[in-house]
Amino acid sequence: MTDARLVGTWTTELDDGGKSVPGLVAFTADGRVTSTQVNTKSIGLGNWESTGDGTFSYNFHILAVNDEGVHVGEAHVHVEGRLTADDRWEGTGGANFYDPRGQQLRGHDGAKVTARKFGIDK
Repeated sequence: MTDARLVGTWTTELDDGGKSVPGLVAFTADGRVTSTQVNTKSIGLGNWESTGDGTFSYNFHILAVNDEGVHVGEAHVHVEGRLTADDRWEGTGGANFYDPRGQQLRGHDGAKVTARKFGIDK
């Protein structure tokens, strides 16, 4: 983890086929990621790494449950990003969806993600 500018908490906006999906993501100095989006019922946990000057990649897994709280699978999300300023980044990503036995059900790539860093509210 070499780009300290990424470390912190960010608001995100995912373009899901023309529909805006807001979320939050946090990057730690030791390479961990925590993420949530309004279209999920669980947080995502994963890892990030610097891939070059101002570029990075990250991935996280989200446990999926139905309305009764029964585990119905997982989403594995991946994003390639680029810092456009100290407090902004953009990237593209996708996800693969699995059933509880680990069989891939479907997947997609190419979704645009934008983010803005935030600090302590005053």
